[in-house]
Amino acid sequence: MEFINFLLAVSPIVLVLVGILAFRKPAMKVAPVALVWTLLLAFTYFNVGGLTFKDNIAAYDVLLWKGIKEGLKIVAMVTGAFVILNTLKKTGAIDDVKNTVAAISGSDRRVQLIIVGIMVPIFLEGAAGAGAPAAIVAPFLVALGFDPITAIAVGLLGDATPCSWGGAGLTTITGGGALVEAGVSTVALNSAMVGRLHMFGVMVIPFLAVALAFGKKGFKGIVPYLCYAGVTTGAVMFALSNFVGAEVTSMGTGLIAILLSVLFVKFVPIKTPDEFRYTPPKDVQHKYSAFRALSPYIFMLVLLPAVRYGVPAFVENGFALMCTFGYIVWVDVVIFVCGILGAVMLGVRYRQYMEILASTLKSILPVLVTMGSLLVVSYVMQSANTGMMSLIAGDIAALAGMAYPAAAVLIGSMGSFITGTGLGSNIMFANMHMEAAATLGMNPITVFAGQNAGASLGNLICPNNTVAACATVGEVGNEAAVMRKTLKAFAVILVLYMALTMLYTLVIFPSFGM
Repeated sequence: MEFINFLLAVSPIVLVLVGILAFRKPAMKVAPVALVWTLLLAFTYFNVGGLTFKDNIAAYDVLLWKGIKEGLKIVAMVTGAFVILNTLKKTGAIDDVKNTVAAISGSDRRVQLIIVGIMVPIFLEGAAGAGAPAAIVAPFLVALGFDPITAIAVGLLGDATPCSWGGAGLTTITGGGALVEAGVSTVALNSAMVGRLHMFGVMVIPFLAVALAFGKKGFKGIVPYLCYAGVTTGAVMFALSNFVGAEVTSMGTGLIAILLSVLFVKFVPIKTPDEFRYTPPKDVQHKYSAFRALSPYIFMLVLLPAVRYGVPAFVENGFALMCTFGYIVWVDVVIFVCGILGAVMLGVRYRQYMEILASTLKSILPVLVTMGSLLVVSYVMQSANTGMMSLIAGDIAALAGMAYPAAAVLIGSMGSFITGTGLGSNIMFANMHMEAAATLGMNPITVFAGQNAGASLGNLICPNNTVAACATVGEVGNEAAVMRKTLKAFAVILVLYMALTMLYTLVIFPSFGM
């Protein structure tokens, strides 16, 4: 009976994965089916509270409208990012963007991929979070000439580690609040330990990104740079998370890593095969200056952190004001403003801009159906009325025994796979991990670090994030192609984090912070 309970509880997740990956159906078709199935389970098998049909309708009606509302917020962010890409295409500024980035990165497309696809998302996660990095970076990579599916996969991969801190460290600060309140840890300890996991993640991610984009041949002549990029990014992430603080770890790591990479390519020659070299057309006429061509993204890199840190610093109750309509809304507004400012810099007239906006809205409206459906599925599975997510996590934990630290990583990944956020996963399972660690005589700090790292990693394969990123480059319906790429990278890092969490908990740091 317990096994049947587990199978039914996990069946919505299986349905989504099988529908997208095995049957290669677009998420827009799979998500509503998953929603209907989840609601059917909620009304019948998982009606743990014994609610009447009328009470169930009242309970899940609220979740349905919440899904639509939150879906609209994500669609708004996607729209803003997609409008910027379409504006660059419409004005012809894309060619100047390519030439500018090529000049900075030494004309090696693999270096471009690492700087823009891996390091910029780390910075953006610290500046804004809320799923913004992949949605912003994927169009940027497409503008540089990368295949859209590859661009999405790499953008998601770049955001696989910094989500443990998120915007201004909120994922660790708030997500680990249960441990702090119980007096078994502090924010500094939680940040330090998860940094000791992710420092190894960012060391291997540059290699995974090149493999995803170019295959084995992509490593020719670039291994020294990849080692340098991985080690320096990991070292910076370790230093900031352990000795500075959760608030600046992501943004600081991304910014410093970009600067260090630019210095490397300026002073250390890379032997770039012709197939990986970006060569600008001869006698090209620059329509825009580098600043004007990149202006939407420059404004974004300045305004996102400026608003995130400036408003709370100078306005009373500023952060609460920013979150009045939900955390993601201020990110949506800033991206739209950056798009408008960029359009002005590029000389786009009002009528032309409205045409770009209208065509963009038309192309992404179907995303709302997908996002809304998947969000409602996650809300229902998390609901105390069904207990589905708690049952899944509890069964995995019970089965794990002394391998519980590794299970914590898997549970964290599953939590963010469902909720779409590392913060949601941490809040959901922090108490459970703390209790399990006490029962097993293990260090709750290292166990929670595994949860926190897994929650960040789960964003890599989360259907919500994949759909959102696909929408920004006009690839709605091709989620299966993206997930086939990201699942491979996810599996590699998942195994690494599970092994590290076991090693840290049982061997290296059994008494850390205690």
